[in-house]
Amino acid sequence: MTTSKSATAEPGRNEDPLAALGVQVGKAVDFAEVYPEPYRARAFDLAFEHLSGAPGTISALAAPVETAVTPIVTGGLAVVAREIEVDPRVLARVVSIGEDNKLSILGRIDGRTKAELQVEYSVVYCYIKERALNQLDTPIAELRELCQLHACHDTNNFTANFRKSDLIRELGEKGAQTRTYRLSTKGVEAGKALLKQMVAG
Repeated sequence: MTTSKSATAEPGRNEDPLAALGVQVGKAVDFAEVYPEPYRARAFDLAFEHLSGAPGTISALAAPVETAVTPIVTGGLAVVAREIEVDPRVLARVVSIGEDNKLSILGRIDGRTKAELQVEYSVVYCYIKERALNQLDTPIAELRELCQLHACHDTNNFTANFRKSDLIRELGEKGAQTRTYRLSTKGVEAGKALLKQMVAG
């Protein structure tokens, strides 16, 4: 009696064991791609976890993607945006916080005189520093640079213009280069209103 050398293959034995996983990964990738770049990795993880019932850790193995991150996402300007009730993305069009917490005012303020513009730009600047960066006082050098950039710097009356205002207070000895400025309670409300107007404009 001759024994047959052929055997019937077990069902599924020659199938790729990773085929099902590949399908799940593909679906998770498709799901994640509809979201903005900063959120895709997290979206993939959530989708993969939902499909497979296991924690979605595959995205951690992918090469990191360089993505510009600004404070509007977590903290920083997001705090200010909530306070003045505007979209953080819209706020980012008129205000920027760069490296080393360098604050820039990109929006414009309408004013009739240099003195008026000097105070108003400075009030907005101090308001953002206080709320977004937790810096209560602002060095005089920063306000000089701000006003020079916005063409409202009055060399002869710079500090005098601040002293005439009830929105901002001067700290430090008169004539000292280390003087700083802090908003009054009224100045905080004015800064909030001016920034909201700037965003709306």
